[in-house]
Amino acid sequence: MKHNTVSAIINLVEPWESLEPLTTERPVGTLPFGGRYRLIDFPLSSIANAGIRNVMITSPRSGRSVSDHLRSGNDWNLDTIRGGLFNFPYNDLSLVSPEKRDNLIHHYYDNTILFLKRSNSEYSVIMGTRNICNIDLSALLRYHQERDNPVTTVYKSIEADDIEPDTTVLQVTDNGMATAIVPASNTNVSPTDNGKLAKSLNIYLMSTVDLIDILKEANMRGDLISLERLMLQAVIQHNANAFEYTGFYANIHDIKSYYDASMSVLSEDNFRALFYSQRRIYTKVKNEIPTFFAKSSQVKGSLCGTGGYIEGKIDHSVIFRNVFINRNTEIADSVIMQGTRIGAGTTIENAVIDKNVVIGPNLKLKGTPDNPLVIGKGKRIFRQTEVTND
Repeated sequence: MKHNTVSAIINLVEPWESLEPLTTERPVGTLPFGGRYRLIDFPLSSIANAGIRNVMITSPRSGRSVSDHLRSGNDWNLDTIRGGLFNFPYNDLSLVSPEKRDNLIHHYYDNTILFLKRSNSEYSVIMGTRNICNIDLSALLRYHQERDNPVTTVYKSIEADDIEPDTTVLQVTDNGMATAIVPASNTNVSPTDNGKLAKSLNIYLMSTVDLIDILKEANMRGDLISLERLMLQAVIQHNANAFEYTGFYANIHDIKSYYDASMSVLSEDNFRALFYSQRRIYTKVKNEIPTFFAKSSQVKGSLCGTGGYIEGKIDHSVIFRNVFINRNTEIADSVIMQGTRIGAGTTIENAVIDKNVVIGPNLKLKGTPDNPLVIGKGKRIFRQTEVTND
């Protein structure tokens, strides 16, 4: 892709309430995934692999966790002399006071418009982070250029029985056009001949000039609505091109979906499809020693990050960096995030343990595949009575 052909906007202003407590202190985009990555790494890697060098991040709150992970953007080759990585925090309208909303009503998209003008790019791609995929944005651009419609959106064909009723799906014509984006529960939506629905991936490509016009019109109308809703309106107003993504895919919308997606990458086929395709997934580099596995350790069908110390038994689990698992501990079907310490003799099953949690010895933390136990960031648990699954 030629320099400055495409600029990118990664929208982190996404629904997060159903993922609490994992999203209490972070946006969905910085949720850890796959032993060493964050959800934002997947769109960022697609951007880097396509040679895009102008990237805007719209963060919902302070953006501390976003800035801590991204730093200068060097790990995605975005610390360039021209262009680079631009982080704009405080974009969550639900957190804006009524007084500030009055001042913001005709200026909400000013920063985005300024970024797009200064990028001097011909096209712009808008991406979210709650749909995990490894998309070829160069192929998406070629697909868009070959067609006359002003907008191209991306979908994944999913079995109708696997889609939640409130999930947004595309109505796709036989000639590859998306005429609407509606909830799967809409009575007008019918599966294709193979029984599948076109699940929207919230990825949109259009001319930068057209996108600036859409944002200016929203400012003039005083529409304080999210960028995602504006893109949905653009698809409805214009018959959009529908680009099918066929690689590994997972949607993160609640705790169970996060847990299921984490477990799914333990399949070798899924792991290779996501992380070992021709397009590499990049993340924040940490120069750490390998994890130490004691003679007493038993690890089966699991992912283990660097810098850890393992004495216990691990089965079908995702273990992040710098995790200490003491002797006689048994962990199965669980996600253990960075910096967690687990005492001797403790049993953990079907659980999601956030960062820097300390769990005492001889405890039992058990959830179910349909209702995984979740322990919030930084918790200290030393008594069985402290273990709850809200």
